[in-house]
Amino acid sequence: MKRYWVISVWLMLMAALQSCAQDSLSLNLVSNNLITDLVENGQYSGITYLGGTHYAVVHDKLGGGGIVFFDIHFREDGTVAFAVKNVPPGTEGAGIDSEGIAFVPSTRTLFVSAEADQSIREYDLKGYPTGRKINVPADLGIDNITPNQGFEALTYNAQTHLFWTVTEGPLLSDAQTPGLLRLQSFGEDLEPAHRYLYQMEEPEASADGAQAYVHGVPALAALPDGRLLVLEREVFVPAGGLGDKLSGAFTSTKIFVVKPVAGKTGVLRKRLVKYFRSSALSSFANYEGMCLGPVLPDGRPSLLLIPDSQNGSGGLTQEYLRVYAIE
Repeated sequence: MKRYWVISVWLMLMAALQSCAQDSLSLNLVSNNLITDLVENGQYSGITYLGGTHYAVVHDKLGGGGIVFFDIHFREDGTVAFAVKNVPPGTEGAGIDSEGIAFVPSTRTLFVSAEADQSIREYDLKGYPTGRKINVPADLGIDNITPNQGFEALTYNAQTHLFWTVTEGPLLSDAQTPGLLRLQSFGEDLEPAHRYLYQMEEPEASADGAQAYVHGVPALAALPDGRLLVLEREVFVPAGGLGDKLSGAFTSTKIFVVKPVAGKTGVLRKRLVKYFRSSALSSFANYEGMCLGPVLPDGRPSLLLIPDSQNGSGGLTQEYLRVYAIE
């Protein structure tokens, strides 16, 4: 197996990120790349950086852990020169609605969160399960989540040695508090560590009059200093004909920074660092995957976002890769 991890690149990325102070952290768009012809339409729900030009991505309708690999080459200006998709041999058999993915450099393994059974399992770099999985607390288990709103987000912090996840929507026990989520961390022993309250923003729309609607947190990205980037997204597709959809469909994406603080009670303070919308007439995309990427040529660390196009939705959606510089 080719060695994906390039330690010098990782150290450069960590040094660049550690220079970003909390009060001044911002995300500046470098490029928005249409990559459908390079990686084909899919249902890409999560992404994690392996080093060099290599990424592991989750396709939520493929078998096993749904793991595929992208080899992405960037130009000097941050646009994609070319990309190649490779499906490892372990991605076969029955799928479990895999959604989030995180790379652990010390073990060179991948952890994948799955909504079908609310699990977080470990896989090797051929896509095969190792047999290890994170010990998810019973109150976050499959019987206590809102249907189809379980673990989508997953990230790992190599500096603090913590995994982080959160359910996409509120637990059944929190149903009376709209938008209230519980950020949960786990140690490298795969046991629960810390938990914090997180409050989503008020939605811009609702499921009323919608053919399709979703609002929740599908992705997290851990920063080296312990902070987390939290992606909130809302997708609204109105019922009706093509004209209704062209005029009324939209996606809304918001990225916040939070700092989990030991011993803190109450809802975590958060700060908006990026907000953008798309419509049926302008790069409509449901962003579900987010990860730290390589250091850009100018020395700035990067953040990458990918959407779930639902296999192209009959030609209505495509695959994009958004690249941000973290400053």
